[in-house]
Amino acid sequence: MKNKYKSLFVLLLVLTNLSFAQSFLTHNTGTLQVCVFGNGYIGHNYDATQGTGVKFGAAPDAMFTAGLIFGNLNWGVNGMVGSFVSATGQPPIIADMQNTVPLTPFTSDANFNQITEAIMNDGLSPTPYNVSVKQKSYSNTGDKFAFITYELTNNSAASIPSFRVGIFSDWDVGATAYLSNRRGIDVSRNLVYQYLQGSADVNYYGFVALNGLTGGTSTDVFPGDNSTIRFEVYNLINAIYDSTSDTQLGDYRSYSGSGPYTFDAGATLKVDFAVVVGTNLADLQATADAAVLKYNSSILPVELTSFVANVSNGKVNLNWTTETELNNQGFEIQRRTVDGQFSSIGYVAGNGTTSDTKHYSFSDAAEVGEYFYRLKQIDFNGSFEYSNEVFADVITPLEFTLEQNYPNPFNPTTNISFSLAEPSFVKLAIYNTLGEEIQVLKNENMNAGSYDVSFDAVSLPSGMYLYKIETAQFNSVRKMMLMK
Repeated sequence: MKNKYKSLFVLLLVLTNLSFAQSFLTHNTGTLQVCVFGNGYIGHNYDATQGTGVKFGAAPDAMFTAGLIFGNLNWGVNGMVGSFVSATGQPPIIADMQNTVPLTPFTSDANFNQITEAIMNDGLSPTPYNVSVKQKSYSNTGDKFAFITYELTNNSAASIPSFRVGIFSDWDVGATAYLSNRRGIDVSRNLVYQYLQGSADVNYYGFVALNGLTGGTSTDVFPGDNSTIRFEVYNLINAIYDSTSDTQLGDYRSYSGSGPYTFDAGATLKVDFAVVVGTNLADLQATADAAVLKYNSSILPVELTSFVANVSNGKVNLNWTTETELNNQGFEIQRRTVDGQFSSIGYVAGNGTTSDTKHYSFSDAAEVGEYFYRLKQIDFNGSFEYSNEVFADVITPLEFTLEQNYPNPFNPTTNISFSLAEPSFVKLAIYNTLGEEIQVLKNENMNAGSYDVSFDAVSLPSGMYLYKIETAQFNSVRKMMLMK
């Protein structure tokens, strides 16, 4: 393995927290070995003194260093780009990720026998985006691919426009023969790859952008200088530069990117990649196809792209959106007070497995107070994950109201909403058109706030009905239609 320090400027860049050994684990399918680090490196760290690389069969280690990158054109990329230093013997210019939760020991499930995860953030960057990343990687015996997935959360108070996520990879196919590497892109497969023009390693290696390849290339050009490198690397994942037909040999670095995304404050973004290998180009393409097929059937997540809470007329309206769903049974809605514990307040069914965007909503008639909400996404197999928390401040309604029931017409149940501007004794009752009382829904003292009451008319005939609220300060009547 060569000592590949790339000098850009003599300007020395001192980065702290890079001297300690990073934890890593090696996925081993029996055919393919892929080393992952708890701080975002893949294969090896920046000087190849740590890690086991990427190996296919009996071939030599084909990876010098690789890593996660993300950002936009306003501030450039953050991440782990281990190949470029400001001066010989100095640490990389782009080495921004710090581990906060170490790699877990390997676990397994029905589809993979090696799964590990870690959490990191970009706190070592001179200009952090304040993004945390949950990295999770998967492999299984016999496969010629491994998955590395990234769940990024924007912890800042501002939306990040034109945000892209990618992989920087410095392949050295053939190990010491790295100067004879060639490069290629298969846009239809979202695949960027490299291989050796020579006999030291006849195999092909690459990354598949599982969310779609929207920017990528392979180049032996140093990206800018010490002050511009972050912006130049962003440009390399901002568009596709296909140089497959170029027969020039060289020491190439590859870039694979997905996006752009509007990365809202508090939002979580999931972007995934696959390491793939093959004995020739056709075999590499077949491996890429097999990886996509397994990803779609085994990993494709319930990708929650937004989850927000808004208060209107004393109600908390929760809205969330998914871009993809796999095996999604549904969402349990949970609520807690500022000092309390989460408890379930409702449930919304999911859409199973789908790659279409889905929109969901839930309305909570909470009493006056401050609340936190989260979603418990539950799979059909019983596994679950929690969303981030959102906050809502429910204030005292300014007036008494009685809302139109929903749905209307209905069969056989409907919801009746009302608001109380102050504590009151409330009677809420159902009447027929003759004025005869059918059912009393509320007849009690209630605090100020907004409320939802369910009415079940399963035993009543179709027709027009009235519902009436009575308090010392307010009376109101509305009509509703039961249609069976």
